[in-house]
Amino acid sequence: MAGHELIERHLQTLAERLPDPVVEELADGLLAAYDDQMERLGDPDAAARAALADFGDADTVTAAFVRASPGRKAAFRLLVAGPIVGLSWGAVLVTGNVWASTIPLSSRLALGLLLGSAVLMLLIAIRKGRHYRTVRLAALVGTGTVAVLDTVMLGTVLTLLPPPSLLLLVALTGSITRIMLAAQAIPELVMRP
Repeated sequence: MAGHELIERHLQTLAERLPDPVVEELADGLLAAYDDQMERLGDPDAAARAALADFGDADTVTAAFVRASPGRKAAFRLLVAGPIVGLSWGAVLVTGNVWASTIPLSSRLALGLLLGSAVLMLLIAIRKGRHYRTVRLAALVGTGTVAVLDTVMLGTVLTLLPPPSLLLLVALTGSITRIMLAAQAIPELVMRP
């Protein structure tokens, strides 16, 4: 298969945005389309333009892979669950009157910063439409941070022992569910290119 400068530039742009195995598969398809267009048109420049027109521009191709990425899906699930779990824990801590009296200010600030970081990373994973690697890394960091936060909350409950309530049951269930979602997503984010 012979290449063309336009095709090579297109593949280079994709290589900057997508994992290598994906780019290799895309390259095979694009080069095959170029060869087909060369046979049909006979002009290398026209064949390259036609193959690229059929294939799609780098932004469109990258956006399609990012939309289908496991990182984006994991980030979306955790962001949807976040307010419900957060409100549940807030209600448990406020109604149990343990938040202000038992937990030091420095710990509350650290948890707040950790929560803000997790939300920021998950939002980046959802909003970055052109950089697969950024989405993957942001989702991995955000997912890991959510798992740490939920584990800290479960540990806090074990040490503070707020009075049993329906709110506590909802918060515990929410945190355990998010930990399970993170445990399911993290290996895929680490192992997939």
